[in-house]
Amino acid sequence: MKGIRAYIATLFSGAMIGLVGIHTLEDIILLSIGRFAPLPLIAMYALGLAMSWLVMGALLHKVLGHKHH
Repeated sequence: MKGIRAYIATLFSGAMIGLVGIHTLEDIILLSIGRFAPLPLIAMYALGLAMSWLVMGALLHKVLGHKHH
C-alpha cells in the first residue's frame, strides 16, 4: 500500500506536472510546424527533433542547474 501511495504522489508531484506541461507544449509546437512552416517531411522531422532537443534541454538545465559538465 505504501508503494501505491508513493507512486500516486509521484504522479501528482510538481516535477511530473512540469514534465507533462513541457511535453504538451512540445506537442503543440510539433503539430504547428506543418501549418506555419510547410516543409518537406524530412525537414519537418529534423525541425521537430531540434525543438524537442531545445525544450528538453531547457527543462534539464532548470532541474539540474550547473551541476552537469
